[in-house]
Amino acid sequence: MLSTFDRYLTWRLLHTFAMLFIATYGLYVVIDLFMNIDEFQENSLKGLTAADAGRQLELFRQIGIYYLYRAFDFFELAGSILVVISVIAVLALIRKSSETFPLLAAGVPAFRLLRPLLLTTAGLNLLLAINQELVIPQLAVQLQTPRGSRIASVQQVEPVYDYSNYMMHISGDQVLLDKRLIMGASFAVDARELSNRPFVMKAERARYIRDTARSGRNGWLLEDLTAVLDPEILTSVGRRRITPSANGRDAFVESDVTFEQLYNRGRNMKLLSSWELVQQIQNPSTGLNPLRARSLALHSRITRPLLSLLSVSIALPLVLRRESSSLIANMAVCAGVLGCSFGLTHVAMALGGSGVIEPDLAAWLPVIVNGMASTWTASLVQT
Repeated sequence: MLSTFDRYLTWRLLHTFAMLFIATYGLYVVIDLFMNIDEFQENSLKGLTAADAGRQLELFRQIGIYYLYRAFDFFELAGSILVVISVIAVLALIRKSSETFPLLAAGVPAFRLLRPLLLTTAGLNLLLAINQELVIPQLAVQLQTPRGSRIASVQQVEPVYDYSNYMMHISGDQVLLDKRLIMGASFAVDARELSNRPFVMKAERARYIRDTARSGRNGWLLEDLTAVLDPEILTSVGRRRITPSANGRDAFVESDVTFEQLYNRGRNMKLLSSWELVQQIQNPSTGLNPLRARSLALHSRITRPLLSLLSVSIALPLVLRRESSSLIANMAVCAGVLGCSFGLTHVAMALGGSGVIEPDLAAWLPVIVNGMASTWTASLVQT
């Protein structure tokens, strides 16, 4: 049961977080809009003449829609940092107004303040998790839309190697997101397991389908090949994985490389839910480097709320430090310690991403260090 003072701290923390989010996101919008207003005008007013009455209204509408979607992206990017900053600000304000002294005089330990702070921090991290797992994956297309455009219907193909298909190279000219097609598809075969000699299958378009006629295999249907595929050059394994159609213009290529892996959403793990990350980790077509990056992203999502809670536990004794009369010095020490923790997290992520250390160790090492730091700083709290 939360006491009156617990509810007071909770409300104050939520209010501070909301004000910081509005201020920082507003600053981001002003700077980004100032730097890219020409792009908004070029894309949003395309097709409209100077005589059209709704030019300015359409421009403002596109600007509002663009930054409405980016608010969820910004919340994911800066939310965890703003939570910790809000806790530090609340602790500093109650210390400045001497609101902690009546509690200490009544025999209530300073760590009693942790309960509402940790509960509120956990609630905000729950919102961050909902935003990451449910909201951002649904807005993946909108978050990739250029400024002022209505939809990101066309993107460049990001070529990949299909590790489940003996390093078959899959590429193309562009992807159509609304139709889920690769235009100008190119599938390069350079493995002796599949063919007697290297060759490239080029098609006007390719779509990823589940071929129920062939025992439910997943793969790509290449439509309108630029050259007839000669089945004689295929090995026995190649014939099982590459099947020319009867009309001679199409071909089916069994593959575990999905449509999402061929454009920015497959590479930008922020746009993927944790379940999609797990699916890509289990996908045999995923290479070593993408596998490491996805494992690191998955572990970091688990450790993020833990790091946030540990940061709050570190901030309390450093801001309410005993035998210290300078609140500015306390906040400077707290900012320095948490800044080092933040830097350690990024260094660990960089080492994990480059393969110097294992992804799970890279994600959990900051949690271990912060846990030790919270234990060490506990003795510094005001009594």
